[in-house]
Amino acid sequence: MRSASDRTAIKTMPVVVFHIAIGPLDDDGRCPVRARVNGRAAVSELHLAGSLFDLGHQALHAGAQRIANIPDVGRALGRALFTLPIRTLLLDAARSAAADGARLQVRLQINTPELAALPWEYLSLGSTHVWTPALRADYALVRAGRCVSPPQSLPLREPLRVLAIASPGNAHCLDALERALTPGIRAARIDLRSVPDASPSTLQRALVEEMPHVLHLAARVVLTPDRRLELDLSGALDAGDLVDLLADAANLRLATLTGGEGDRRALDIAPMLCAALLIDERLPATIAFGTPLPADHAAQFAALCYDQLAMGAPVDLAVTVGRAALARIGDLWGAPVLRVAPDTGVLFQPLPRRAARPRSANRPLPFVAATAVGVALILGGYLFRPSPSLPPEATYARQVTPPTVRVRETPTSGHPSILAAPLSFIAPSATPTPSPLPSPTPLPAPIGYTVHRVAAGETLDGIAARLGSDTAAIAALNAIDADAPLRPERALAIPLFHPGEAASGLTEPVRRGNPASGKVALTFDIEIDDTTLYAILDALRQRQVKGTFFVTGNWVKRFPDAARAIVAEGNEIANHSLTHPYFSRIGLDGMANELRETDRIVLEVTGRSTRPHFRFPYGDYTAQAVAAVVAEGYIPYHWSADDRAIPAWLDRAVADPAWADGGILLMHGRSSTAGMLPGIIDRLRAVGLEPTTLSETLR
Repeated sequence: MRSASDRTAIKTMPVVVFHIAIGPLDDDGRCPVRARVNGRAAVSELHLAGSLFDLGHQALHAGAQRIANIPDVGRALGRALFTLPIRTLLLDAARSAAADGARLQVRLQINTPELAALPWEYLSLGSTHVWTPALRADYALVRAGRCVSPPQSLPLREPLRVLAIASPGNAHCLDALERALTPGIRAARIDLRSVPDASPSTLQRALVEEMPHVLHLAARVVLTPDRRLELDLSGALDAGDLVDLLADAANLRLATLTGGEGDRRALDIAPMLCAALLIDERLPATIAFGTPLPADHAAQFAALCYDQLAMGAPVDLAVTVGRAALARIGDLWGAPVLRVAPDTGVLFQPLPRRAARPRSANRPLPFVAATAVGVALILGGYLFRPSPSLPPEATYARQVTPPTVRVRETPTSGHPSILAAPLSFIAPSATPTPSPLPSPTPLPAPIGYTVHRVAAGETLDGIAARLGSDTAAIAALNAIDADAPLRPERALAIPLFHPGEAASGLTEPVRRGNPASGKVALTFDIEIDDTTLYAILDALRQRQVKGTFFVTGNWVKRFPDAARAIVAEGNEIANHSLTHPYFSRIGLDGMANELRETDRIVLEVTGRSTRPHFRFPYGDYTAQAVAAVVAEGYIPYHWSADDRAIPAWLDRAVADPAWADGGILLMHGRSSTAGMLPGIIDRLRAVGLEPTTLSETLR
């Protein structure tokens, strides 16, 4: 076995950035999610439990908040973010990257302050086969920093110079870091200089004298009642003053804020806010601990990360290595939050080394008065404010960083080949040698589909276990909250990953949503032209209502812009076959082709899958046709009333709203539909029924 001093750098490969923009919230409180990769895009909506939004709000406005069960929070975040459209695009991008000898970097740009406060690094998917991108070399997880041009990789002929600063009472954090870095120091890869009980002046002098490559700050960061960020050095240091002090540190490429020790389950946003403010043209990467770690754990993470940086590893993979080490000793591996400027990869390019300087750890530094230059960074009143300089094509992409930020598309970056997966590394001698990270494997593809009608008392976990599925996959496919109670008799599309029990199944289309929802589904069959489609969208927009559009594949090929408009305005898109045939007159192969080709076309054009909603053309079906549709991952839907029957249906709904509750209205792409739609919406609302999408009516 190799010694720690002989460890080698993980190798690198070209990087494909999978950029996910979350928020900001619109006027109705909806949170859009947009993913982009290699010119393709997918659009979705974030649905988070109110308790999670409250957690972020309290962390932002009231200080550190305790999290009872961090893994549960991670699963909830994963389910909410990786809905079917986003997950499908991610899988396609991962397969393409693997085929090209590249890897993905999942980059989160979170544009809503309360959401940015949440611990996204812990997000995961799946129950049997758990996928955690923050621990994966092939899906490295980072947060988007300020949109600045980062410096070139710094040639590194000397050892990596790490300047470690501790506030009063945290000197033991520096001792732990020195012990963890010992193998790298002995191998002349790292030169550690420590300053205990630091003050702003000693920090300034150390930055000038040591010319560090990495700044390691073991100091608590406080968000004051007047919304300023301060570091508790010997004499408080305002975050704006820290920005100014670092401006002249020409060799500095990474700053780590550990935040000091404390309640390991407490979500503390202050270090993350401070780290976000530090990124600029000279300092392209920061690490902040969103939850406090014990001194030895923080040191083990930092030692592995810094050692990999010294050997030329990209910063996202160096952090992944450190997180993997934390995962082997506990469940707080998501504490380190990496934020990078666009195109940031390898921070340091090792060259033939000169010997390290004689070590003088913990030596005192003379006092030099620091220049106190305050930086007014009040963003949105709470360190967040949208940028006025956003380009028109990226109006959604507001940064959760300083106010001069301008968001632009982050191009795919490539690096020369120094990085292999699985990650191979050896931990510092203070801990056992960890095993390599698992080899990259994409999220599992279903081996088939079925439909299950929920029985009273059933849970999503129980259904998944019995049928051979996965809880998160079922929730994503059906656009439901995995933790919410299931409605008896509801039909769920079930992706199958391994053999299991038989589902209860369907023999005919679903004709009604939740009869106690207080909602009515507005659904539209679209297969003629695009003019009426735009008129329908206008009518929905004027009444601030969303609907579900069943489209044919041939229509989408003729009118791709119209199909994209459906999705862009927040409506659901569903499958209505490819050529609009009578399903009772075509064979099983023909049925499968009608469904698959339509889904392929819609996914290619809009970035969204049509699953799980399907409607038979002409309402024509047989039991065999229902079974064929179910096997392709769809639930067939009929209607409560169509265009001609809607006026009479509405009259009865006005007289008896409970009778109409959960109804499914079918309208076609005709000019008369656009004309009657405002009246339909108004009459439904007048009796307390909310017109909405099919998915919402089914809940």
